[in-house]
Amino acid sequence: MKEAINANIGQQVFTLDRDAYDRLTIYLNDVRRHITSDTEEVMNDIEIRIAEILREELPSAMMVVTLAMVERAIARIGAPEDFETENNQGTTNNRSNMNSNVLRRSRTDRSIAGVCGGLAKHFGIDSTILRIVMLCLILFGGMSLWVYIIMWLLIPEE
Repeated sequence: MKEAINANIGQQVFTLDRDAYDRLTIYLNDVRRHITSDTEEVMNDIEIRIAEILREELPSAMMVVTLAMVERAIARIGAPEDFETENNQGTTNNRSNMNSNVLRRSRTDRSIAGVCGGLAKHFGIDSTILRIVMLCLILFGGMSLWVYIIMWLLIPEE
C-alpha cells in the first residue's frame, strides 16, 4: 500500500502516490535551479503544462497519479537542463550553440574542401557516410560536380 498525497499543480488539485510526488518535486526543484529570469512565471507555466498532461493521462479525476505518469509528463516537457537561460550558460557555450546551427565547411573533418564534413556536422550524421553518398551522386549522375564546387564557394569555413 502506498501513501497518497494531494497536491496543487498548476492551480489544479491532483492525488499523487508518494513516488510520483517525490519525483515531481525533485524535477521541479531541478528546473527552478536552471532558471534565472522570471522564475515564478516560468515555473507557473511549467506546472500548468504538467497539469494539462496529467489530465490527459487520467481517465477519471478520482484516480491517483502514478510514477509512470509523472515520468511520461517529464519526458514530454524536457530535462531541467533544457530550461537553462542565458545567464546560467557561459558565453562560449552560447556561441558554440549558436554556431552549431549554422552551416559551415569543416576545418578539421575534411577530405577536399570540408563541404561533406560541414554538412555532416550540421545534420548530425557520420561524415564518411555522407562522403560515400556524395560520391555516388556525383558518379551516377544524381548530382553534378558543379554543385559540390558551388557549395565549396558559397558555404563559409569555420
